[in-house]
Amino acid sequence: MVLNENWVTQKFQTDLLQDYQDKAIEGDKNTFDLLSQMNLAHVTMLAEQNIISAEEAKALIGSMMKLWQLGPDVIEVKPGLSDLFSNLQNWVIADIGIDVGGKMHTGRSRNDMFNSLARMEYRAYIIDFALNVCELMEGLLAKCKDNMDVVMPGYTHHDQHAQPTTMGHYMLWAYDVFRRDLDRALHAYQNMNQSTMGGAALCGTGFPVNRQRMADLLGFDKFIEHTIDATSSKDNYLEMASTFCIYLANLVRLSELMLIWNVREIDMIRMDRKYCSYSSIMPQKNNPIGLEAIRGAYEVCAGQFAGMFTTLKGTVPGNGREPSYLGKLMWPIIEYTVPTPLFMRDMIRDMKVQKENCLRLAREGFSTITELADDMVRKKGQSFGFAHKVLARLAANCMDNNIPCEQINAKMIDDIAMDMFNRKVGFTDAEVREALDPWENVQVRSIIGGPAPKEVERMMKEREKEIAELKKEWQAKKKFQQDKMEYVKQEASKFLK
Repeated sequence: MVLNENWVTQKFQTDLLQDYQDKAIEGDKNTFDLLSQMNLAHVTMLAEQNIISAEEAKALIGSMMKLWQLGPDVIEVKPGLSDLFSNLQNWVIADIGIDVGGKMHTGRSRNDMFNSLARMEYRAYIIDFALNVCELMEGLLAKCKDNMDVVMPGYTHHDQHAQPTTMGHYMLWAYDVFRRDLDRALHAYQNMNQSTMGGAALCGTGFPVNRQRMADLLGFDKFIEHTIDATSSKDNYLEMASTFCIYLANLVRLSELMLIWNVREIDMIRMDRKYCSYSSIMPQKNNPIGLEAIRGAYEVCAGQFAGMFTTLKGTVPGNGREPSYLGKLMWPIIEYTVPTPLFMRDMIRDMKVQKENCLRLAREGFSTITELADDMVRKKGQSFGFAHKVLARLAANCMDNNIPCEQINAKMIDDIAMDMFNRKVGFTDAEVREALDPWENVQVRSIIGGPAPKEVERMMKEREKEIAELKKEWQAKKKFQQDKMEYVKQEASKFLK
């Protein structure tokens, strides 16, 4: 079938572009409150700068506040007007006339408006994300507190027993990883929370607008000075998306670890059934789809993030259609990221730790051999290279001959040392048993940051204080932005008297 060229062109214009416009307007309705705040702030600033008269400001503010009360659904969407603001402006003009209503857009462009509007919207999502991460971190500390003495194998190379650690120690690892995600979120918030108002289309405006006043009314920390930078830069989108994707990468590592722990043959944890699904044919199945969903979320978001970089390739400073697609690519990242900390918090809270199995696996996996090598250095004066070679052969012989780790004795070590280096080590059986005990392995690693329960408890208590402060700081940011919306209404209302 050969497609008619005119039909294809018409199809693109009427279906794809119209569909984009319709979806854009529906999406804009989610930011109606922020757009209303911005319009009130702008008109208030225009009046304060004597760019419009107090009477004109009164009429404009009265109309805008009436519309804010009615909501976005009363705005008639007209063909050709591709965003909510343009249709909103028509509503105001219809309400109070073109001579006054037509002045609401003086000294600004959709370019600086929409950039600031996106920043107001995205900063709110960064705040919500950060507060949710705080909740996850609190959940990790609670799980740590209950399991700081649960000895279990630590892993390297995905699933290989390395050294004994504790469940509490692992929970603190995750806490510290997400702590850095909060640092990245703060930096993303600081760069996002900068006003672009006054940049107008690209090169500012000849009207004496007060850019600092607009930043203050809209809750921004400051404004971006250079007008081209204000209206054109999109690196703040990339930084936010990067922050979210790095967090998801960290979350995926935790979920992968939990998937390993949850394997029936390992059985160190059991996921609560509410986060699992059933099989349509196998009655016994409890598929851990909650953890799998975390992995899926990261895969989707990583793809969207790559698309954002591709979208910006070859685009020069200045507005255009291509940069506007960044917001479209950002949405799935927001939707898949912001709720996940609470979801993971709940899965961790409800998972059952199989303490006996954790200890059993720590005993069986030869993960205590490292401590035996260390003891050979500390107590018997041997070099670590000597100890490593002797015990590597010992471990291999035991595994090849199905000899459990707990059956290793002093004679076995001396026999290998004599064969390899013509000298004995001189351990007693009691010394060997102590070195191979998982609990002793954990206790002896009491250095700063180690898994010894006393050290884990110290770290946990410090982090409990830390997370309380971090949560307060992010809650204060949220309240500040909420208060700013009321502040704009108060400032604008002065012109209604």
